[in-house]
Amino acid sequence: MSGGKHKSADQLLHDAVKLHLAGDLDGAGRLYKGLLKQSPLHPDGLHLSGLVAMQKGQLAEAERLIRGAIAASPKAAAFHGNLGTVLISTGRPQDAMACYRRAVELDESYVDGWRNMASLAAQMDDHEGAALAYSNVVRLTGGADGGALGYLGLELAVLCDWDNVPMVREAISALPSWRTGKSLPASPFSLLIHDFSPAEQRRYADEAASFIENRTAPMAHKPSARRPRLRLGYLSEDFHDHATAYLLAEALESHDRSRFEIFAYSYGPEDKGAVRSRLRDACDHWVELGPLSEADGARRIQADGIDILVDLKGHTGRARTGILAARPAPLQVAWLGFPGTFGGTCMDYIVADSFVIPPGGEGDYAEQVVRLPLCYQPNDSRRPRAVPREPKAKWGLPEDAFVVAVFNNTFKINAETFAVWISVLQAQSDAVLWFVEFHPAATASLRAMASAVGIDPARLIFAPRLPQAEHLARLSAADLFLDTWPCGGHTTASDALWAGVPLVAWAGRTFASRVAGSLLRALGFDELITDSQGAYHALAQYLAKERVALADLRQRLWAATQSSPLFDGKAFVGPLERAFDTMWATWEKGEKPQGFDV
Repeated sequence: MSGGKHKSADQLLHDAVKLHLAGDLDGAGRLYKGLLKQSPLHPDGLHLSGLVAMQKGQLAEAERLIRGAIAASPKAAAFHGNLGTVLISTGRPQDAMACYRRAVELDESYVDGWRNMASLAAQMDDHEGAALAYSNVVRLTGGADGGALGYLGLELAVLCDWDNVPMVREAISALPSWRTGKSLPASPFSLLIHDFSPAEQRRYADEAASFIENRTAPMAHKPSARRPRLRLGYLSEDFHDHATAYLLAEALESHDRSRFEIFAYSYGPEDKGAVRSRLRDACDHWVELGPLSEADGARRIQADGIDILVDLKGHTGRARTGILAARPAPLQVAWLGFPGTFGGTCMDYIVADSFVIPPGGEGDYAEQVVRLPLCYQPNDSRRPRAVPREPKAKWGLPEDAFVVAVFNNTFKINAETFAVWISVLQAQSDAVLWFVEFHPAATASLRAMASAVGIDPARLIFAPRLPQAEHLARLSAADLFLDTWPCGGHTTASDALWAGVPLVAWAGRTFASRVAGSLLRALGFDELITDSQGAYHALAQYLAKERVALADLRQRLWAATQSSPLFDGKAFVGPLERAFDTMWATWEKGEKPQGFDV
């Protein structure tokens, strides 16, 4: 009965689905094909054949087959939903959204349709639509979908709609383990906005990582002697006009090519921008993983013989964590993109420093902690440099105002920090708050809250998003930068300091809350690091009032940024390479990864 001959359509479908669920795409594809020979318009045969094609990266074939399934059975919600997912992969988000909308119109209880709609709406900057769709997922799953809960909280935070964020936090805290079969884990990225302890963050990261690892068979590796050039693979979606790329560029360019062979594995947009071009030039090999499945991407990395795979995404948006779960390299290192532990067992090391992960905090990380001597964050001395003081009027600010910049994304703003910012406006009649405008609903919400406590909403000034060079130039028009908590500024903090603007950091318990403090410490400005709301409030008020002291601070900061190795990507790379050398030497000896300070 080879090739499925003499089997009924139902039996062929049953056998094909078994193979499909077991991950045998070729075997499933052959049986689906046999089914369609018998019954060319079989809706499930067409639809599932389309899913196999999609999983193998054959997107045109996937679209053709799933459209055929819809023609045969136009009211099947899942068919429309999966067509939407294919269309996203072919770069047609608007058409994909129409498919998701049609799917939930056909079946209001179709959870995957709402979930996909929510994710796509967020990517398209429709955060109100995303919050609504995630709330439907939460309702339909009885609050058992931790991912939807986490992202609902994140979308509400983007909109500065803070009333329900504490309830989301409580619901996440009450989630049972996914291993009980009663829930799905929350995304660790969505939890950074809540004041969870590092131990709690580790627990949620372990849940999320284990959920991925449980579905992926890891590749095996045996200790081997170092070749003349150690092969470093950098894995990311962000090799384009993105904050990670701005920080990374000079460090990547500065690797010692006589000792390291550099591979970039990109699965993000294939843009033609200057940042991507610069990154490509910095690598020996550039590999586009975008068209490949996660399993095929992992196989490609393994085939390239990568010694150390450095992941630059962690659990941030659109990360392809299944590649890491497959363990395509003998050593896997978490660095830069995600300010926290990856969790699980697939990452060997995390690159940090003694401020973002203080001594004694190692138990809150699934990885072995490697601390660089100055700061874990690289920087780029070639970035555009602002003049010490940009005129305020040029950037739409009152020339005689005291400008407090709060340029972090709105999802990082919360009631605790906003209360301090408002108190500065109440105490200093010439002060204004300067934001980047991320979403009109957030702008309206922040202005309404200011108005409710008697502050003229015109004192909240919202700047448009600009290309990086212009953004860096305008920053120096600010008098003071106030960081957010518990998810602080990372690249934004670097930007402010590079522009010579004094920054007040509120360092909390977590990696995500301590990055600005690490940067300040590296520059020698520990006096700008606070560790509580009260201390943050007091220092912000002092600097807003004592303008002579602030001017002196600014002068010292400008001088420090010009001489500090913090902003020198070339100086950064030496310790990083020594870290990689030590990791490999431990592996070569057949020993388990162990943390160390460089």
